[in-house]
Amino acid sequence: MSASSVPASSPPTVLASSSTPAPTYEGLRAECQPHTGEGFVPTRFAFERPEAEGSVLSLGLASDGTIAAPPADQPTTASWWNQGPQPGTNQGKVVLSIHTYRRGGALGNAMYDGGESQLQAGDLIALYGPDGQVTCYEFTEARKIWVEDYDPNSDIMVDFDGDPTLTMIICWDFQRATEFWASRVFFYAAPWSP
Repeated sequence: MSASSVPASSPPTVLASSSTPAPTYEGLRAECQPHTGEGFVPTRFAFERPEAEGSVLSLGLASDGTIAAPPADQPTTASWWNQGPQPGTNQGKVVLSIHTYRRGGALGNAMYDGGESQLQAGDLIALYGPDGQVTCYEFTEARKIWVEDYDPNSDIMVDFDGDPTLTMIICWDFQRATEFWASRVFFYAAPWSP
């Protein structure tokens, strides 16, 4: 699990807060294509709630052996772990890492504002590929795991064989005294079906 601890230089491109009604995003839903089992490398994402969009980078492991996070100065960029399943496939967890900044201003801060998930059951997350592919997932749940309790042999984050799932990871519980993020929040989403 990677940590994102660089302060924000500018606010993220988040277009709605938890205090506003959920966007309808009918156009986004109209773009969704059923899962075909054929994967692709994601290049962009869009969220229904918090209403946001950004680029997706294909990354492997960081130098410390954890799943690589996006560049620290990109608050609304996600990284896709390219050693795991691809979006659109019929099994395993597609893993995206998204930044949280200690002083706020990144997408992760908006996703878990006030220590609660701002995504609600059924909220849509769309992933786009380079050749017009669009696959969508519906948010199901968020789980906060303390780093000290994380079992790297579990399927909390990495799973090649289970049901198709989108897993988005953010850092949480920044400890100022140690400059350490003490927990991670995992946002899970299941394939969208019309």
